[in-house]
Amino acid sequence: MTAVAEFVIPRDVELPSVSLTLPAVLSSARQARTFTAESLRFWGESEELIDSAVLIVCELATNAIRHGARLPTACGRGRGTDSTITLRVALEVDALCIEVHDGSMVLPVQRAAGRDEDCGRGMQIIAALAESWTCGRDPEGGKWVRATLSRVDGAAGG
Repeated sequence: MTAVAEFVIPRDVELPSVSLTLPAVLSSARQARTFTAESLRFWGESEELIDSAVLIVCELATNAIRHGARLPTACGRGRGTDSTITLRVALEVDALCIEVHDGSMVLPVQRAAGRDEDCGRGMQIIAALAESWTCGRDPEGGKWVRATLSRVDGAAGG
């Protein structure tokens, strides 16, 4: 596990951001959640924002692990052993930005999962909690998916 952190609290200076690179294995989603919660608590963010951010990180990381590493099989359970994902959490004046990068060029699509399907709801959850989400292809390979949450009291969750 590799972690790089910059903790700068004053608002008149560059706002803090942290990043974490993890192997593309399902247990990494738990590490990403913990890393996010601890970072946001260190920065003094509200528990409401932390709860929403942790759920978004869980969905983004799980999607990146299941679908972003090598050719996926059913629900993305097949992947290369050398694949990684990178999580970046950054504070802006009024927003929290969460971004996950993986090795696939295939962009996520929000879809409606059937009642009996055990995957396919991640982007719906992200859309419900975040003010916005977007994605794009990285010119150096892979893609990024970013969700933005408001840091204004009462505006987190949508």
